[in-house]
Amino acid sequence: MSGPWHPTGRARVSARRPSALGICDRCQGTYNLIDLRWQWFWAGMKLQNSQLLVCNGCYDEPNQQLRTIIIPPDPLPVFNPRPERYTIIVPSFIATESSIFAGDDITTESGQTLIHEIQDTPTPTPQLPVIYPLVPGPYS
Repeated sequence: MSGPWHPTGRARVSARRPSALGICDRCQGTYNLIDLRWQWFWAGMKLQNSQLLVCNGCYDEPNQQLRTIIIPPDPLPVFNPRPERYTIIVPSFIATESSIFAGDDITTESGQTLIHEIQDTPTPTPQLPVIYPLVPGPYS
């Protein structure tokens, strides 16, 4: 008498050839210990044992997506290369470099400036001090 509802679960019990019983770590079903197998997973370059004994129904094949990708080495460089000589010098149309950067250094191809100053920030003087608005706070 056996079956999944029986106390021995799906294990085969024999008086002539006794074998150990084991519990599946995933479904908690009872099986013969020789029918349980170790669960493995990819960790870097090698398979790693997860220390779980599982039945055939609960066993997961190790997922290849978790395996480390081995990228081939770069090709060898060309000895004594001969690059193409470009006769047209393409200037940068976005900005020109100068020793002192100003806002009108960044221009379009037609010469229009891209940065425009709105106004200068006034600096506080003793005659015209900066007045900050009173913000209510915990100490006021």
